[in-house]
Order: sequence, then structure tokens, then C-alpha cells
Amino acid sequence: MQSIVIILVIGILYLWLRSKSNIDVKERELDEKDVSNPNYYLPYKLRLKVMSEHERLLLDNLRIVLGSGYDIYPQVNLDKIFCVEHQRAYKYYLGWLRKINQKSVDFLIVKRDTQTPVFAIELDDSSHENEDRIERDKFVEELFRRNNFVLVRFNPGQYTVEELKIVLNKYLN
Repeated sequence: MQSIVIILVIGILYLWLRSKSNIDVKERELDEKDVSNPNYYLPYKLRLKVMSEHERLLLDNLRIVLGSGYDIYPQVNLDKIFCVEHQRAYKYYLGWLRKINQKSVDFLIVKRDTQTPVFAIELDDSSHENEDRIERDKFVEELFRRNNFVLVRFNPGQYTVEELKIVLNKYLN
């Protein structure tokens, strides 16, 4: 019995030390400058899908509704739609930029010939019910409102081409 306890303690200690050394290696590798080094740790992997099923279905129907006169860009960061006005100090510019450069809308609709933004679309799935997401949505709504730019919100679901035409036609002309 005593030998089993000793083996277990040694095993647990070994696993703990091994996990600790892996963390140290990964943290040390973050400090390296040569990312071409095959030992440089990059904790990334390819996503299997770039949008949810609801987003994909909406995109398919948007392509039909909008036709060839518009381009549809998915997952566009807000700093690609809005720019920060001139600030007296660079640190203020960066502060305002950080408020928008990591937020995105599900789709941005632009005129194909000029690439002028027409409106944006947000698909309000269940993640929009989280408290931090509600605060984010308030900020985004106010940003769009103050810039007189339309943000169309949809709840997840299957929208027919006819339903989308009714909702979106008022923004297309």
C-alpha cells in the first residue's frame, strides 16, 4: 500500500514538473524574435468554419437580394468602417482606436462600383444576451447613430429572400 502511495506521489510530482517546464518553454518562446524558428511557439490553429450556420444562410440570401450592385463583407472590424478623428496626442488616438478595432459587425454592405459603405448588419444570436455583449452593443449602436450610418439587426433564423427585400430595400436607394 505504501509503495502505491509513493508511486502516485512521484507520478503526480513528475506530471506537475513537466507541465511547469512546458509553460516556461512556451513563455520563453514568446520572447523570441525569430518566428521562422520551428521551435517558436505559435498557439494558433485553422478554424473549421469562419461563420455560423445562421450567418452563412443569411449571407446566401443577402447575395440574392442585393444582386451584383453591392459587395458583402463578413466580419468587418469597426475601424474599417469608422476612423478616429485627429487627436492632440497619439496616446488619445490609440485609446479611441482600441475602442473600435477589436469590435466587428457580421456584414458590411458596400456599393460595388465605389466601395462606399451603405449599411451594416448584425445578427443577434444568443451571445448578445451576455452582460458584456449588451454593453458592447450599446456602444456600437451609439457609434452608428452618431455617424448617421445604418445598422440593421436581425435575430437568428431563416429569412426568406422576400422578407429580406422588405427590410433592406429602404436602405438600398
